[in-house]
Amino acid sequence: MSKEELKQQLIDTVIDRIKFDLLNGDETTIDELLNFVPNKNLVWFLPERDWEKYQSLNQNKEDE
Repeated sequence: MSKEELKQQLIDTVIDRIKFDLLNGDETTIDELLNFVPNKNLVWFLPERDWEKYQSLNQNKEDE
């Protein structure tokens, strides 16, 4: 198995776990995981109409 395939398998497993946790009302792990994602990536996940609301979060040099 290549590294890319193994990484995709890991991602798929994590997604399955996130789904399980959310179905059981547990948002703790997804909250912790998202805290490691740079602000700009979180904002880009949202609809474009919401980007301006969080613009100030993307001006932090440490988060680029």
